[in-house]
Amino acid sequence: MMNYYKIVLFMVAVVSLSGCREMFYREVDFTVEGEQKRMVVNSLCSVGDEYSWFVLSIDRSMLATESRSEQDQAGVTDAHVSARINSGEWHTICNYENKPTYHLLDSVSSHNSGLPLEPLDTIEITVTHASYPTAHVRQVLPGTVSGRILHTDIMKEGWASIVLEIDPYQGNADDVIGIRLHRGSIMLANKKTSATPMYVQYLDLRYLYATNAVFSELENIRIGGYYGSTGTHCLFLPASALQEKVQITLFADGKWNDKGSKREEYFPVGISDLSLEVSAYTRDSYLYEQFTRQIQGVRIDPPYGTPVNNGDMMQQILEEIAAVLGGQEMIPPFTNVEGGFGCVRFYTPTIVEQE
Repeated sequence: MMNYYKIVLFMVAVVSLSGCREMFYREVDFTVEGEQKRMVVNSLCSVGDEYSWFVLSIDRSMLATESRSEQDQAGVTDAHVSARINSGEWHTICNYENKPTYHLLDSVSSHNSGLPLEPLDTIEITVTHASYPTAHVRQVLPGTVSGRILHTDIMKEGWASIVLEIDPYQGNADDVIGIRLHRGSIMLANKKTSATPMYVQYLDLRYLYATNAVFSELENIRIGGYYGSTGTHCLFLPASALQEKVQITLFADGKWNDKGSKREEYFPVGISDLSLEVSAYTRDSYLYEQFTRQIQGVRIDPPYGTPVNNGDMMQQILEEIAAVLGGQEMIPPFTNVEGGFGCVRFYTPTIVEQE
């Protein structure tokens, strides 16, 4: 019945809005006379390993009027890329196999080595090319996060409860702390099985949830009254919240994929191989993720057994309408590349395991 009303509401809204087409429709001339193309520089690099692998991808900006074949050839393979740490020696970042990717090469072995990045280093990157303006990036790398899982338990709803403790953060004041699942599963036993040993089903943990008010200080995925994290998108809190030791209660859940049975037929009996990734991100890395979330329309499923209220249902309907009509406003891209476009991002990961 709920699906029926949802469909009716959706159709009424679409018909109503389609009658107001003139409100949204106008011709746009995408021809930009004299617009100079620029290089698009992107990277995501982890910090703190013995050698943090540092790879850049470089393309050029494109106009909407370009053909698909022109867009497919947007990679830049002949740029000169160099980087230095803490105002030290400049290192050449070389093109890799004539592709628009650039790695630091060891001058002795000519094999990929790492750029020895350490937390709180300052890195500068310069990209030059005869056909484009010079692109430059300067970033202060994030610090290191230290934390531990104090306690885990199975909640009555079948979720995995996690108490995470994070130590005071000794990094940049504008850094952002991201938390997401690294791995783990809930062990479930069939209610109808009395044989020993019990038949155990493993539910892979996929989502992380929280209700702590600290997550309201930044933009986080929301579902109902919960803040959420997927396997690729973190729960974010500001580094300023870690001026002293903090304990945060989280809970994890997964998505039932066994079409031959129902989750209601099982009950939880334990948590297996649980770990979290708790990372420090540069502010730019956080802002870039907000941009990609808006572009991708990232959503999260509610925890198992939690009803979605009418407000959430209406929000979903509006999102579906927007998908039918197309985006009415462009989302401005986030960039930290001077003289170009793109975003060069850094984070310092820490894996915190269940003991």
